[in-house]
Amino acid sequence: MEQSFFIPDIATTLIKASHEDTTQLAQALHSIIKMPVIVTNPHYQLIASVSSNPLEKVDSLLAIQQLKLLEDPAVSLYLLTTDISEIEAWGTAIIFGSNTVGYLFLQGDTANFSEQTQSLLSFAAPLFAIKLQKNLEFRQEKLKFKEPFLFDLLYGNLKQKDDILEYGKVWNWDFNGSQSVLVFAISDFNHLAADKKLVNKMLYIIERFVQARNWEPITMKRGSQVTLILTAKIGEPVNLGDMAFTVAEGVLNELNRQEPERVFSCGIGKIYPDPRDMFRSFQEAKIALDLGVLLNIKVPFFEKLGLERILYKHDIQDLKEYFETILGRLLEYDKANNTDFTDTLEVFSDHQFDLTAAAQALFLHRNSMRYRIKKIEEILDYKLDSVNNRLNISAAFKIKKMKKV
Repeated sequence: MEQSFFIPDIATTLIKASHEDTTQLAQALHSIIKMPVIVTNPHYQLIASVSSNPLEKVDSLLAIQQLKLLEDPAVSLYLLTTDISEIEAWGTAIIFGSNTVGYLFLQGDTANFSEQTQSLLSFAAPLFAIKLQKNLEFRQEKLKFKEPFLFDLLYGNLKQKDDILEYGKVWNWDFNGSQSVLVFAISDFNHLAADKKLVNKMLYIIERFVQARNWEPITMKRGSQVTLILTAKIGEPVNLGDMAFTVAEGVLNELNRQEPERVFSCGIGKIYPDPRDMFRSFQEAKIALDLGVLLNIKVPFFEKLGLERILYKHDIQDLKEYFETILGRLLEYDKANNTDFTDTLEVFSDHQFDLTAAAQALFLHRNSMRYRIKKIEEILDYKLDSVNNRLNISAAFKIKKMKKV
C-alpha cells in the first residue's frame, strides 16, 4: 500500500529545518521521504549527503549524466558516478530567481517514483534554494573582505602582528602558531571559460581534502593558481612539513585522477612562526612551483632546493656567461664534430660522477666510459676529479635544466 503524506505537517517540518544548515534540511527531507538525499552546488560538487545506511552516503561525485525526463520537465532521472560506484537518482535543479544555485537528488527505487515523492521534491527544492542563496550571499559578503586581507597578508602589506591576528579571528583563523604556504597551479592553463571552471574545481578539491582531515582551509584563488595557507596551532602535535606534503601529494593525485589530460603542479614555501613572514613563504612557494616544473619534481619544498633556488633569481646574462665558461668548449666541440660528449658529461654529473653508474645509464662498458671522460677532460682542459670542477659542472647543468640558457 502506497504511503500517504500529510502536507501541512511535512511543510512545517521542512520549513523549520530550513532555518538550520543545509545538512539539517536534507536530514529532515530524508526522515520524511525515506530515501537518501544528495545536495550539490551548480557544479555538481557535493554539499550534503544524508542516508540512514552509511554505505549509501556519498563522499564525492565525479560525473553526472541525465538519463530521462518526467512529464514535469523540472525533474529528471540521473546517473551519478561516485568514487566507488554508479547510482541512479531522481533530481531537480535548485533555482533561486533565474539562477541555478544547486541540485537536489533522491537516491533509491527509481522504478517507483510516486507523485507524492515528486511533489515533495518540488516542494523542498525552493527551501533549499533560499538556504543555498543565503549561504552564497554570506560567503560573497565575507569574500569581499577575505580576499583583500589574504592579498595584503601574502604580499607583505600587513606589518603589525596584532592586526593580522585580529583580522584572522573574523574567519576563525588562528595565526598564533607556525604557517606554511602552498601554491597549486594548472600548468597548461588558458583563459577559456572551461579552464576558469577548472580552477574552481581545483579550489574545491583542495578545500575538501583539507577539511576531511579536520584542518582549516585558508585559500585564495588568483588566475591559474590557488594558494593554500596551512597553520599549526600552538601545542598541537602536528609536523607542518609532513602535513604540507600530505596535502600537496593527495591533492595532485586527486586532480590527476579526475583530469588525467591536464597538467597540475605545486610548490611549498618554508615554515615561519610569525604571520608577518607569511609573504616570504608565499614567494618561496611560487619559486618552488616554477622549479618543480622545470626540474620535474612532483612536490618541491623551497628549503630543499639548495643551489637551484640561488640560481633562479640570478641575472640571466651572468648565468649564460658562467655556463659558457664551464661548458662552452665542450659544446663547440660537439657541434663541430657531431659528437655527444656534453650529454655524456651531463649523465656523469647526474650520477654524482660515479663512473660505473653513469656507464650503466648510458649502456656503455666501463672502459668506453673511462675513454669518454678522458676525452672530455682533454677538451675542457681541466680534471673531473676536482671537487670545485664538479661543483661548477653540476651548477652549469642545473642552469641548463632551469632553461636559463
